[in-house]
Amino acid sequence: MSVQRYGTYLLLLRLYNESPLYSTEKILAKYFLKNFTCIKDVNIYDVATECNVSRATVRRFFGRLGYDSFLDFKSEFKVPYDIGMFGKELERKNYTEEHIKQLNEIPFFFLNNKLDILGRIKALAKVMHKAGNIYWVTSSSTTRFVEDMQMQFMQFDCFWDVIVSYNRNMGIRFTKEDIVIVFSVSGVMAEHLIPELKGIQCSVYLVTINKTFDNEIFDEVIRLCNDELYYGTKQISDEAIKEEVVYRRYATNLFFDFLYYEYARCYENKRL
Repeated sequence: MSVQRYGTYLLLLRLYNESPLYSTEKILAKYFLKNFTCIKDVNIYDVATECNVSRATVRRFFGRLGYDSFLDFKSEFKVPYDIGMFGKELERKNYTEEHIKQLNEIPFFFLNNKLDILGRIKALAKVMHKAGNIYWVTSSSTTRFVEDMQMQFMQFDCFWDVIVSYNRNMGIRFTKEDIVIVFSVSGVMAEHLIPELKGIQCSVYLVTINKTFDNEIFDEVIRLCNDELYYGTKQISDEAIKEEVVYRRYATNLFFDFLYYEYARCYENKRL
């Protein structure tokens, strides 16, 4: 695993879940996850003492994570955006009623959207089926959505490359037959990617709930929300964040469910 692959926090969480019980890796990963709010005030002596390990063990732990030192780790330690975002839901005055109301609006949006979102998903499935290589570009917080579906699509001989935090210096050689799908729920990552993606040879799609994007570099923008949650891609109110939480959970799940169904139809039709 690499730091770039999941982001620091998610990397620790994955390490904690996958490490053997009572192992040094599990103990240290748990310590840093529990102390993430004050991590910059912790020194290596504190860690060694509280985890009952040597300082050399702590240094080796960070080496395995891809850091040169504990200081490098602390300088890059970030909590994923969606952790703070999901906490905003707790501020709902009538949590159940408000949450269900927004949840019920999502199927209506898919069925009655003027942008013909279901048609766009069907068209994307056909493009993916004909593509040479398929690249999903994600942030560390959206990688899990894509990876969950990645293994489902493999049964249709459809293999994806999942790229976290893409930049042109990665040296990926795109061809005209390939397709790049940027999965940026808020659209913030997509905005940063615009200069990185300019000039690549293949089709580039964007899946988002942000309405502010035009087709500057994207051949197609699939929007999973009708509401104007974002202003200039970055500014969002606390009330809008509550709505984003619902669309992030449920609209994205519906998108992948429908994409899976449409791709399965393409696969079956080819076999007949």
